[in-house]
Amino acid sequence: MMNIAIFSLIIFTQYFGQNKIQYKDFHFHVLKTEHFNIYFSQGGEGIAAFAEQVLEDGYEMLSEDLGVEIDFTIPVIIYNSPNDFSQTNITLQLIEEAVGGFTEILKNRMVVPYTGDYEEFRHVLVHELTHVFQFAIFFSSKMGALFSGDVFYSVPLWVMEGHCEYMSLGWDLNTDIFMRDLVMNNNMIPLSVLERYGGFIIYKEGQAFYKYIADKYGQQKIGEFIHLVKAKKSLEATFLTLFGVTIDDFDDQFTRYFQMKYWPKIDLQDNFDKFARIVYDHKKTNSLYNTSTAISCKGDKIAFISDRSGVAELIIISSIDGQVLKKLVKAAYSSGYEGLHHYRGGLSWSPDDKYVTFAVKSKGADALVITDAQNGEVYKRLKFDLDGIYTPKFSPNGNKIIFSGIKDGYSDIYILDIESGIIENITDDIYIDKYPCFSSDGLIAFVSDRPDSSEEYYYGNYAVFLYGGGNIERLIPRTSYVASTFFNPEGGLFFVADYDTAYNLYWYSNDSAMIVKKTDILTGIYYPSISANGNKIAFSYYNDYGYDVCVVKNPLTKMDDGEIPKEELGGFAYEEVELDKERIKKYKPKFTFDYFNATGAYYSALGFSGLGQIGVSDILGNHLFQLSANFYGNLIDSDIFLNYWYMKKRTDYGFVLYQYVSYFRSYYDLITQRYLGVGCNIRYPFDRFFRVELGAYAYKLYETRWVDYFPRYYSTVTLDNNYNIFYPNLAFVFDNIRWGSIGPHNGRRVRLRGHVTLFSDFDTKTCVLDYRRYFALSPRASFAARLVLAGSWGRDPDQWSIGGSYTLRGYDSYEFSGSELGFLNLEYRFPFIDRLRISFPLPIEFRNIRGVLFSDFGGVYSDSFKVYESDGGFHLEDLKMGIGAGLRVNFLYMIWQFNVARTYNFQEFTDDWKYYLVIGPEW
Repeated sequence: MMNIAIFSLIIFTQYFGQNKIQYKDFHFHVLKTEHFNIYFSQGGEGIAAFAEQVLEDGYEMLSEDLGVEIDFTIPVIIYNSPNDFSQTNITLQLIEEAVGGFTEILKNRMVVPYTGDYEEFRHVLVHELTHVFQFAIFFSSKMGALFSGDVFYSVPLWVMEGHCEYMSLGWDLNTDIFMRDLVMNNNMIPLSVLERYGGFIIYKEGQAFYKYIADKYGQQKIGEFIHLVKAKKSLEATFLTLFGVTIDDFDDQFTRYFQMKYWPKIDLQDNFDKFARIVYDHKKTNSLYNTSTAISCKGDKIAFISDRSGVAELIIISSIDGQVLKKLVKAAYSSGYEGLHHYRGGLSWSPDDKYVTFAVKSKGADALVITDAQNGEVYKRLKFDLDGIYTPKFSPNGNKIIFSGIKDGYSDIYILDIESGIIENITDDIYIDKYPCFSSDGLIAFVSDRPDSSEEYYYGNYAVFLYGGGNIERLIPRTSYVASTFFNPEGGLFFVADYDTAYNLYWYSNDSAMIVKKTDILTGIYYPSISANGNKIAFSYYNDYGYDVCVVKNPLTKMDDGEIPKEELGGFAYEEVELDKERIKKYKPKFTFDYFNATGAYYSALGFSGLGQIGVSDILGNHLFQLSANFYGNLIDSDIFLNYWYMKKRTDYGFVLYQYVSYFRSYYDLITQRYLGVGCNIRYPFDRFFRVELGAYAYKLYETRWVDYFPRYYSTVTLDNNYNIFYPNLAFVFDNIRWGSIGPHNGRRVRLRGHVTLFSDFDTKTCVLDYRRYFALSPRASFAARLVLAGSWGRDPDQWSIGGSYTLRGYDSYEFSGSELGFLNLEYRFPFIDRLRISFPLPIEFRNIRGVLFSDFGGVYSDSFKVYESDGGFHLEDLKMGIGAGLRVNFLYMIWQFNVARTYNFQEFTDDWKYYLVIGPEW
């Protein structure tokens, strides 16, 4: 009989994996416009109206620039916040904080969250809309997307993403700073190899490429370039045809253009060293993002968020020498700290330096945490009816915390009374309000794009405003970027702004109402804060493709006064309007294809055979149908699985109808088994990392034994039997791993499952423990351990086998079998070859080849082999062991594993070497 537990794996395939949880019960509606269907949930009416204006304007711009009309209504799904966005079922993958939106190719669905900033929201909407136009160019039909997807992936990602960035932003200061830093530090990547890279650089260097085309050849060349890439299907041919030069010659001109643009600013690099020093260097600490800096009131410590360990981590260092004093919180490994708002954070010390406050993502919502800075214990964890919490700061007396919060598309300033836990919204309007802080006399400064009096509202024109006595007063000229306000204990107000060519620090004088530029740097200052006596300022500084933590001592004496800034106005006009209810419909599921793939062949013995998979879901992904079939000659001999998943709520429900056919050899007999059955599965997630699964399966087993089939491969004697099987299945699953380049890198995975047959022709009781632990030894090396214990009892126990590449290397596959087993795998995984290029016979490049040293232990309880004797004694010589090494590489979108091993009997090595080639992921 086939192992009963296999069915729960075949039918419902998520063995491990973290949980995507629907914490909210979303009720979507559809706003129909000329070119779009905009899907929004409760509380999202305002951002849906805003999106309509942006999308229709963006459609007109892109259609004119690219000469393309979209022949279908574009679905746009909008979420009220990043936390809501992370719960979407449109993709089953987990969505991390860095993901600002996505567009998928087959259904052309745009999926975008509102982040509390209209300008950022506009940027992402137009960025994703550009992808829709790109897909329309590269795939003129949906069938083309189905059957020619490999053509799309030949287009370098920087071509696609750079185009989206340029069409949605044009040229902005953030990109200018990024490119300036690349040029000054000789970090520009040649365009011919830029496709080998990932991350932020492909977006921004790609954007710079289109900026260069527009400046030198005119805006119309951008559309010509995109269409020519489609026609030529080769970048080299495209560059030769459109620009008359090779891509390498073009790259020389492109690089020289930006060198000439930025090299005259080289003196600005020296300005930084004149007034500040680095206390936490991202290069020396193998980190990239060190942000949300907050200096303690005494000025001796700095708290900030770092990615040194591969995930966001709250660290406290000495402000003198940068020594790490305490690691308070590490995100991504527990449900209480799923995220730390690494890209839009903010920390603050209490006046007595006893506590640090910050916002975290926890169980689908933001929480405000107050933590003891000495021992990391949580003093208070507060949740509110808000969609997001950002940049909290203590009041001077420590009784209140002020922060920026998002609710139903509005970004306002909130004040928390710590003792009572009650919050108050002090702005409560459609304008963007952020970066608040208290003064010593109770006034509140914050950044906003609100208009003066009754003027027309142009979002994205920011200034610092002062709130006091119910009145709001603008203090500084407007510009497109203002951030990180904080009061100087000696008088005045500091803030960061982009009045010139960088994000510099400015000071506003209360007495004279004058603004003074206090720094003149090459790139940008982020999250500055000041000590209680005003003697130190700490901040994050962008340099050499990373963020360093820096300190300025006696800032007012070291910082030179600069010129007074002028007002820079821009942005887009916006007027809040009420949606036309006649254009709004309640959401009703409409099903379309998610994916389709098929292969076919003809065999003389079997006839036609093939493998096919079809996925169908509704627009929101709440209802998913999957049909999988292995066709062999006729339907009776084929494998067919029809699955349905309902995923709208927190609990997921799955149902299946199936037929499964298996063949195996028993001595000289051939046995065929056909399973006809139904099953259901319920998954309830307690949090992102832990869930329980409950299933029930019933099937009819038809078995035919062909007597003496081998070796003649023919038999006229058959024995037929059939059996009825029903069993419930229970599993507990924990998974908090973090991934490395091709496999798990840190964390643990545990799956404990069991099943028992009821009302069946078989009597089986089974329990299996699969425990895996990963230790990150460095950013690229790790140690991995896996322990599997399995036992089956009853009249008809399940049978397992070990041996081979995935269980006990050094032995043949299925060499040891029994109803009780255990095995232990230990692996040291390390970088071996970073890049290997082969020119003959085919040009092939392998990247990130990993080496593995391993040792496997295992044993099976059976009549012929016993690890544990009946007297309870353990015999070391009965424990099987394999030792070896291997290589692993990601090639053609698959993990290839090459292993060589030999056995060891605890006395000596054997001479029997085993070699394994496996295509599949690391365990």
